[in-house]
Amino acid sequence: MLAGLEHLDERYLRAVGYATKSKRGGLPKMVLIGDIVGDEDAVVAAACSEVVRMANTRHGEGFVAVSPEARKKFWLDRSRTAAIARHTNAFKINEDVVIPLHRMGEYTDAIERINIELSTRNKLRLIDQLVTRLDEPFPKGKLVDGLSSDELLAQRRQQVLELLDSVRVRWQWVLDHLDTALSDAVTVFARYGLESLVQVAQMRLQQQPDATLFDVVQDRTLRISWKVEILRHLEDILGGNDLSLVLNELQAVHAKVLKSRVFVALHMHAGDGNVHTNIPVNSEDYAMLREANETVVRIMQVARDLDGVISGEHGIGLTKLEFLTDVELKPFKDYKDRIDPQGHFNAGKLMPGSDLRNAWTPSFGLLGHESLIMQQSDIGNISTSIKDCLRCGKCKPVCATHVPRANLLYSPRNKILATSLLIEAFLYEEQTRRGVSLKHWEEFEDVADHCTVCHKCYTPCPVDIDFGEVSMNMRALLRRMGRKSFNPGTTAAMFFLNAKDPATINATRTAMVSVGYKLQRTANNLLSKVAHKQTGKPPATVGKAPLREQVVHFINKKMPGGLPKKPARKLLDIEDANYVPVIRDPVRTKVDSEAVFYFPGCGSERLFSQVGLATQAMLWHAGVQTVLPPGYLCCGYPQRGNGMYDKAEKIITDNRVLFHRVANTLNYLDIKTVVVSCGTCYDQLQGYEFDKIFPGSRLIDIHEYLLEKNVKLEGIQGVRYMYHDPCHTPMKLQDPMKTVRSLVGDDAIKTDRCCGESGTLAVTRPDISTQVRFRKEQELEKNVSTLRADGFTGELKMLTSCPSCLQGLSRYGDDTGANADYIVVEMARHILGPTWMEDYVNQANNGGIERVLV
Repeated sequence: MLAGLEHLDERYLRAVGYATKSKRGGLPKMVLIGDIVGDEDAVVAAACSEVVRMANTRHGEGFVAVSPEARKKFWLDRSRTAAIARHTNAFKINEDVVIPLHRMGEYTDAIERINIELSTRNKLRLIDQLVTRLDEPFPKGKLVDGLSSDELLAQRRQQVLELLDSVRVRWQWVLDHLDTALSDAVTVFARYGLESLVQVAQMRLQQQPDATLFDVVQDRTLRISWKVEILRHLEDILGGNDLSLVLNELQAVHAKVLKSRVFVALHMHAGDGNVHTNIPVNSEDYAMLREANETVVRIMQVARDLDGVISGEHGIGLTKLEFLTDVELKPFKDYKDRIDPQGHFNAGKLMPGSDLRNAWTPSFGLLGHESLIMQQSDIGNISTSIKDCLRCGKCKPVCATHVPRANLLYSPRNKILATSLLIEAFLYEEQTRRGVSLKHWEEFEDVADHCTVCHKCYTPCPVDIDFGEVSMNMRALLRRMGRKSFNPGTTAAMFFLNAKDPATINATRTAMVSVGYKLQRTANNLLSKVAHKQTGKPPATVGKAPLREQVVHFINKKMPGGLPKKPARKLLDIEDANYVPVIRDPVRTKVDSEAVFYFPGCGSERLFSQVGLATQAMLWHAGVQTVLPPGYLCCGYPQRGNGMYDKAEKIITDNRVLFHRVANTLNYLDIKTVVVSCGTCYDQLQGYEFDKIFPGSRLIDIHEYLLEKNVKLEGIQGVRYMYHDPCHTPMKLQDPMKTVRSLVGDDAIKTDRCCGESGTLAVTRPDISTQVRFRKEQELEKNVSTLRADGFTGELKMLTSCPSCLQGLSRYGDDTGANADYIVVEMARHILGPTWMEDYVNQANNGGIERVLV
């Protein structure tokens, strides 16, 4: 059975970045993607072979995807069709029509005819614009033999004008004679500079006596080409450095005129005749809009003439209303008047008198650089980074802050729309000298806050917008403009992460863990009834919640308890930043034993020190030498995530300089591996260029490194695991679940969705975290049910590989009955024993640490 059949024309193929599967090379004219299903493999295979045979008989090619991975790749191009409007900032006229299948060829021919006419008219406008530009002065370049660009051009201007005039005459003749019989047209080819095509045309007439001029333009036997017919000759006439400024200006004219070219792109459900007929337009280009509207009139008439209907799967909408007769509209009008006599639903839509006057879309092309705010800030860069958004919504399912049962407003698509509105408001207020409203800055900050910076929206986006990066840029802009509001949670977190002095770090950690965490847990016990009401049905919000409500958000799920009382470096007495610690088992290692550089990061070292200690203990167990950075260091990612770009760059630069000193000091160890135990550290350290610090080195997560060393759990009984893969997963070598199952057992399952901690988000905007956690808690309930479906009553554990996620998952312990832990900590507990931490600290302190002055 043919379950699905989709068609993409060549314009869509360009838009989606289609990678041709043919050995012929080049982009195909169109692609059909079919889904053939059946109960028997052999029957399905035979049907696929027949389809390929049919394609081959029609000068086409067929390709069959058998595996699930290959099928997913085939259909991926279909999912990116919204990219057709990328160059017009997502604004397009979408005219779905349904055409009888036996007349589909006529419809596509008619659209091709329209496209040829539109393209030719655009090129004729180009010639007019080029002639106009030649009559205007050109930029002043350096003098050549005492002559300016204008004086040099005067000698060749007539030659350029003659070229443009001859091409204009040829193109206009083609446009005016598309319906002329080819047998008549070929007799005047020489008059229009087409003598090289005479023989080809005569051969075509032998095969197709009734061919028209349109037929040879359609199959590109006769091409109307700016590059071949104009640009190539301009490069000859205006070649060399003397007139390069003139040539550049003429090419700029071409780019500007080309941007206003209207074209029609088709993709269709080839099995039912529903054709998506899309016309991308620039919403600020009124001449382009007018031409597009005239094109719509022609398309609607073509559909009617072919016995088609104009109400495709996307309905009528504003633009097709005028093409319906009163008889066709009457049933809908009567129904609407009956159920909605006051006109509340879609007020004014699809009723007599409705039109496009109230339609709106952001017009990024109107954001002029005359605005001071565009010049003096990065707001122009932000608008550029989001201008290609297609409003397709493919980002919504993967977005952590898009929680349908708690908050529908903060998907990346909606945040981009909000950002574009705010940018227009900024410009209007700044240009009218009213001053930018403080309320608008607050709304701008609210949009920036509603992002966990997971970057997951980037993968499904057809136009590659990463709203995580956009959010960080928005936060950076707010800081530079002095509009970032004070947040005690952010201030405290950044103070702790930026600190390098051991005494400050230890005191801050004591205040946070021994006092702050304990108070939060106590408040949770006292206000559990209010907290459970809030977490069970999070309030939908616009903007920041009131202070009293924020307090409840902050305490509604318990912070983790039972953390080590001291940081890892304090326990090992390696806090002095003047020394590089080299940790090794003096019994099992030698000077030439493998050495790794371990960057623990803030979370694994300052807060959850059991993670850093477990990593070191397992490296000790694996028989390698572990080099640690001198002193407490942060990778710089938390600062970037909070928009503190200057601070982040300083941290990164200082770290890289320090690491080069470490490498020079310890060059005898020949370090080839840099190990991390945190995903955000991994992502940030990728930019450190460690291969230049430790030549030939690679960056790897501790869990993947242990798997390489064949260190894993065997025969664990009485416990089942679910794995939470962090948004910034540190496992990059293969699917993280393959690594996890290899380490802890094949029965481990994956638990999806963001944990809600997101670095400092849970303390800076706990109201957002509550909404994110709501979705995660639902997912964990499903996971627990799966693990206990067979009656299992043993221990359940939530494992992860991110310190922030460890804190986030710990908050669900009371709700799920499952404890959270790090994979490497769980491995240390089972492989090294329940007292692994005390044992390792004692072993390391008993002659296992070499302190090298750096």
